[in-house]
Amino acid sequence: MVVRSVEVSFHVKLREYTTIGIGGAADRMAFPRSPAQVREVVLAEGAAGREVRVLGAGSNLLVADGGVSATVLCTRKHLSKVVFLSDETVVVEAGVMLPRLAVLCALSGLSGMEPLSGIPGTVGGALSMNAGAYGQSIGERVEWVEVVDPGGEIHRIEARAIRFGYREAEYPVRGIVVRAGFRFVPGTRETVFEQMRQMNERRRSRQPWGERTFGSTFRNPREGKEKAAQLLERAGMKGEREGDACFSVKHANFLVNQGCATAADVRRLMSRGQSAVRVSCGVLLVPEVKMWGEFDV
Repeated sequence: MVVRSVEVSFHVKLREYTTIGIGGAADRMAFPRSPAQVREVVLAEGAAGREVRVLGAGSNLLVADGGVSATVLCTRKHLSKVVFLSDETVVVEAGVMLPRLAVLCALSGLSGMEPLSGIPGTVGGALSMNAGAYGQSIGERVEWVEVVDPGGEIHRIEARAIRFGYREAEYPVRGIVVRAGFRFVPGTRETVFEQMRQMNERRRSRQPWGERTFGSTFRNPREGKEKAAQLLERAGMKGEREGDACFSVKHANFLVNQGCATAADVRRLMSRGQSAVRVSCGVLLVPEVKMWGEFDV
């Protein structure tokens, strides 16, 4: 790393940075403090011929046991500024956690983040895959997104130029999300907090809250009325395990690390789930989880 102004750690255990608590090491991890420092890292690593990967909260990520030969750019530690403007617009850096943004909006009397308030991810990660819950996705609230492209240029992209789909977002410029502008609607603190409480209470009652998990393992199929969890349960995968990796008995689409599960355990269990659903239900489940590194399965 040739950018001396950026905080860097070497041989970082990525299991300590993922919500499922699994994964090998990264060669190095950079912790930029601003979009400008993201640009510096991208330029320096590009000049050195090193791959850059972006890590937010690590809530939708499986890292191989052998780790990754790359520079991991961690947004969560320092890219955490939130600025409220006078016209219900909020400017947010990529490392801000969604629950924190939801609470800050509620305190400011703004509504719109309630459905996303229980997602343990960052704004940057959410915008990269159009995260959502309870029928709403983050793409519905964003006004513009700033990204740093591989050449180090910073682009502000209007929301209308981004193709948001179910758990996917296609940007006209490939790059790293560093900041975004959102527009919310006026509300009262009491009403917004009550809606958040109800949604998160519902989430806790149906999901393995507090356990080490990705969140959803597979996307819900586009065709048919059954969700991934229902298909996995119908295929007999609820509660099935490989080593210490297990499909939750509370919600079959949540894969839980119940001890010292390895990435190989998780990948084998995911493959078993896909095969079982394909045979029993005739549906191919597509992983929602991103995978870094090399896997045998």
